[in-house]
Amino acid sequence: MTVKRTLKLVLKQYNIRLLLVLFLFFGVFHSGHAQQEVDVFRLQLGLGINSPLDTNLTPQFESKTINFPSIQLGLRYMFKKTLGAKLDVQYNRFSSASNSLPFKSNYSRLNLQGIYDVTDKLKFLSPRTSIFVHAGPGLSISKPLGIYNSNTYNFFNLNAGVEVEFIVSKRLSLFSDLNYTYAFASDDKYAVLTEGFSFNENMIQVTVGISVALSGCKYCE
Repeated sequence: MTVKRTLKLVLKQYNIRLLLVLFLFFGVFHSGHAQQEVDVFRLQLGLGINSPLDTNLTPQFESKTINFPSIQLGLRYMFKKTLGAKLDVQYNRFSSASNSLPFKSNYSRLNLQGIYDVTDKLKFLSPRTSIFVHAGPGLSISKPLGIYNSNTYNFFNLNAGVEVEFIVSKRLSLFSDLNYTYAFASDDKYAVLTEGFSFNENMIQVTVGISVALSGCKYCE
C-alpha cells in the first residue's frame, strides 16, 4: 500500500470520527421541555453525504472521501416503547477522486432493521431528544455509470447505525442518522484493471432530515 493511499485511509477515518462528533452534538446538547413521545408509525426523509470505503480498488480507481448526495427514505414501526423495526432505502451517488481515472457510480441499499431506543439509559439527554440504535440485513445495488455501466453488481449487506431524533412538534421531528453498510461480496467480481470500475465494498452514510408521525402517540410517558 502506497503512502498516498495510506494517508487517504487515515483521512477517511478522521472524517468518520468528526461526523460522529457532530452527529452526537445535534442530539445531546439541544435543550427543550417537551414530553418524549413514541409514535407507532413514522415516515422519514433525509439528505446527506456518503463515503465509500474502496480499500481494495487499484490506485487507478479511487473515490472521493466525501460525496453528495445520500438520500434516505424510511418507514419506522414501534412494537413497544423501546423496540421496533424499520424498512429503509438509501440512494448514494459518488465519483472519482482527482488523482483517479474518471468515473461516477450509483449505490443503493434496501434494509429491514431492528430498532432499540436507548434514550432512557442516557440521563443527560434533553426531554426533546431520543437516540435509537438500529441494525439489519439487506440488499445493495451497485451501478457504475458511463462506459462501466455493464459492471452492475447486486450483493447482500448488513447495515448498522445510530439515529438522533429531536422533537419539534407533536407530528414533526428532526433526525440525523449515521450508518455503516458492510458488504457481503466477492473482492474479485470484476477484473478492475481490464474491465474497469465497479464497487462492491462498504459504505458510510450520514443524513439529516424530517420524521413525520403517521399515527397517534401510543407509548407516551
